[in-house]
Amino acid sequence: MLNHFYNKPRSKKNLFLRLIVFCGDLINTFLKLILIAFSSPIQTAKLISFKKLIVLLKAIKYESPQQISEGFRRQLINGNNISSVLKNIYPPYDKKKYLEQKQKLFYDFLQSTSVLDFKNENPVLSIILVFYNKAELSFACLKSIQKYVDISYEIIIIDNNSTDDTSNLLDKIKGAAIIRNSDNQHFNKACNQAIPHIKGRYTLFLNNDTELLEESIRAVYQTIETNKNCGAVGGKIILPNGKLQEAGSIIWNDGSCLGYGRDQEPYLPEFNFKRAVDYCSGAFLLTKTNLFKKYGGFDSRFEPAYYEETDYCLWLQENGMEVIYDPKAVIRHFEFASGLSQEAIKLHKKNQKIFFEKNKTKLRNHFASDFSNILNARFSASNHTKKKILYIDDRVPHINLGAGFPRSNSIIQCIKDLGFQLSIYPLNYPYEDNWDEVYRDIDPFIEVIKDSGVNGFKQFIKSRENYFDIIWISRPHNMQAVGKLVKEYAPNCKIIYDAEAIFADREISKKYLKDSITNKKKAQILFQKEIRVSEMADTTIAVCKTDAEKFEKYGAANVCVLGHYLKTRKSNNNFENRKGLLFVGNLDDEASPNTDSIIWFSQEVLPKVKRSIPNIVLNIIGSCKSKNVRLLNSEGILMLGQLNELDEFYDNCRLFIAPTRFAAGIPYKIHEAAANGLPVIATDILGKQLGWKNKETIILSELNSESFADAIIKTYNDQELWERIQKNAYQEIEKEFSYSEYKDTIADILETNYENR
Repeated sequence: MLNHFYNKPRSKKNLFLRLIVFCGDLINTFLKLILIAFSSPIQTAKLISFKKLIVLLKAIKYESPQQISEGFRRQLINGNNISSVLKNIYPPYDKKKYLEQKQKLFYDFLQSTSVLDFKNENPVLSIILVFYNKAELSFACLKSIQKYVDISYEIIIIDNNSTDDTSNLLDKIKGAAIIRNSDNQHFNKACNQAIPHIKGRYTLFLNNDTELLEESIRAVYQTIETNKNCGAVGGKIILPNGKLQEAGSIIWNDGSCLGYGRDQEPYLPEFNFKRAVDYCSGAFLLTKTNLFKKYGGFDSRFEPAYYEETDYCLWLQENGMEVIYDPKAVIRHFEFASGLSQEAIKLHKKNQKIFFEKNKTKLRNHFASDFSNILNARFSASNHTKKKILYIDDRVPHINLGAGFPRSNSIIQCIKDLGFQLSIYPLNYPYEDNWDEVYRDIDPFIEVIKDSGVNGFKQFIKSRENYFDIIWISRPHNMQAVGKLVKEYAPNCKIIYDAEAIFADREISKKYLKDSITNKKKAQILFQKEIRVSEMADTTIAVCKTDAEKFEKYGAANVCVLGHYLKTRKSNNNFENRKGLLFVGNLDDEASPNTDSIIWFSQEVLPKVKRSIPNIVLNIIGSCKSKNVRLLNSEGILMLGQLNELDEFYDNCRLFIAPTRFAAGIPYKIHEAAANGLPVIATDILGKQLGWKNKETIILSELNSESFADAIIKTYNDQELWERIQKNAYQEIEKEFSYSEYKDTIADILETNYENR
């Protein structure tokens, strides 16, 4: 918060305003902390220590009230493992009371004039339900289908001679295909009875003692539609106690099975990413109808029930298809409501032997039934040989965050495309609002270890002993924070240190700017201190050749260069139809280069530009928690906040500005603007990093306000220059940032490390 005074106040009035904001922030911070402490007094008492108070006082110097209070709140969550909000995502319920409630709703329905109408002439989905007593649960299941299935569907019901009020329920159903058996045909045979009646492209097997939750059908439908090799999809099955029945299932090499995550909390990260699995329970299993018919229906050897879906899923994989677990699909399962638990156990044992004898050759590449194998076995057997990589960064690397995260996003996507199993560990900002936010631009098949952070890293890496092959650590402060823990608890892992930038460059240029560093010796000390962290790594990655040379100069070994990749997007909007300036970048940190550059530009450069172009507007896109930026004169400045789609602004603004006064690494925002057809005005400090020709691919300015303003005014009014810069920048991007070369570089880095394990 003291960074309100980082830039010299322009007047006594401005200083007074900053003092008011600072005092308000200070009061706001302590009020937030007090409220959080009162909400969890016991955990707060456990958390507080003299060292923690010192850390808090230091944080006041640099962080905003939101950052401090959120950090404290997350400390409490980590101490409790989970917040009370998360605990109530799937609240437990008493089975007896639940049944009584469902019975009342069911009998109210029977006594009413209402009916359940499922008429649909062109179904995409066929839902197969097998009934055997427990009519109140069957009714609840049907109501959840009506409420939450939002694609065209049909219902096929097979009643196995129920002796309760199921017959009365069936009499009040319209538009469904109903088969009434004279005796109990059980699950296997009853499902096969439905085959001639199936009209949908997809078939869903659904237990009658389940209830669908919102978006479950939409989730599995989208998964099977968008993954061409997907033969079946299952979801997260929740028990009455709010715990997991399964998050996908494992087949061991002796034919026994395990529901992954059984009796664990469904919100945990390991259960919230998509995976190809051995099989998913027939309690909720979506498959392609043509595949199920080709299989010939469930194998009669598994009658009356159990292991039929296991055998089917194994057959799908043998025929080149995948069975996918989708965590966004969630159902609640009463479990074993239609049969006796002891009887179910006997059937499991009997059919396990049949299953093993039928598939023992296929099961040879499955893991042995052992607790130590669960993490590896949670993936389908065909994925067991994939190398596993842990990627560590400050936060989940969303593209719109800037600050090096677009590059991180590209790296993880490329690693995934290369066929590795990937886990992401956000170290310093582990919290995201929800899983949809986490995966908005992250591949849903990547595991994200959310809500643990730096405090939980030691426990995490110990729990994944001998699991990862390579650990990729981005940024020097993260290497300093966890490098030794990785060495201690994952000694067989290769460590890749991705410098992202040499931050000493930024600090040195900042200090030169403030005249606080006067000799090369001090600069060398800063370089040596930062580069020393690479000593723990097997490979060091620099973002450009200049940085690589510095690493090698100061003794780093196995240094390679990895920038980023971009695709050009040709804009159809011409020079005349554009107006205004654009800046894209994160403005949360008061001391960051972005914040400094916008304050300097707005106070020193923009007024000079407006003398020649009075109506010009600066559009600023990016998260902005900086109070200093918010205090800027708003005339001629449009703060747009964080946006996911920027094409409109790249197409309608005339120039992109990068008024950076101190920096490190490679300026992604300049490359992105150029790739989108927007000419860039930048300071010469960025020109050195880019290596682009001034007045050919970019317009560079000396680091003074007059020069920067003149560069903007000239380019803004010179169509020929503007069009030349746009054309040449497009060509430069296409030449420098090829995806195939980028992918090959990452493949070489990873291959070198796992071959040397």
